[in-house]
Amino acid sequence: MLTSVLAALLADTARCCIALLLLAASVGKLRSYGDFRGNLATSFGLPPAAARVAAPALVTAELLLAGWLLAGGTHIPMLLSLLLLTTLSAVLAWRYFTHSVVRCSCFGEAARPVSQYDLLRNMLAVGVNGSYFAFAQQAALPVATTVLAAGLAAIVCVAIISLHDIATLAKAG
Repeated sequence: MLTSVLAALLADTARCCIALLLLAASVGKLRSYGDFRGNLATSFGLPPAAARVAAPALVTAELLLAGWLLAGGTHIPMLLSLLLLTTLSAVLAWRYFTHSVVRCSCFGEAARPVSQYDLLRNMLAVGVNGSYFAFAQQAALPVATTVLAAGLAAIVCVAIISLHDIATLAKAG
């Protein structure tokens, strides 16, 4: 059984990881905004007018949730993040399996089609988000522990975002 301090550390690490993932996703989309908006129309079948509305709405939602989580938000923003990530992952998986070649620009990689590693990445993100609720405690952590959680979250976040590249390099080597 986990001690309450370890459970709180894991929950805080999950919260920070989701915040960083959402921040990276929104920044990636903004960096290649035209490609992202175009992919909503071409890969996901949205009419261009709907893509013009959906693109800024999604980026704004990701930025707001990331900011809320980084500012110390807990249960409500984590629940909204879980809903957002689960929905986006389900739509991406459905399009991947029904249309084969899909480009999502999830983190700004508009030129590369979605791979099975990208689907795994999304499942990992949903799993990390869901694990928050398994470990969440009411006890507040000291600032030093939250900084440790943020550092651990940054490492996990980079690994999750780079999963396609890591797996591709591992297969080649």
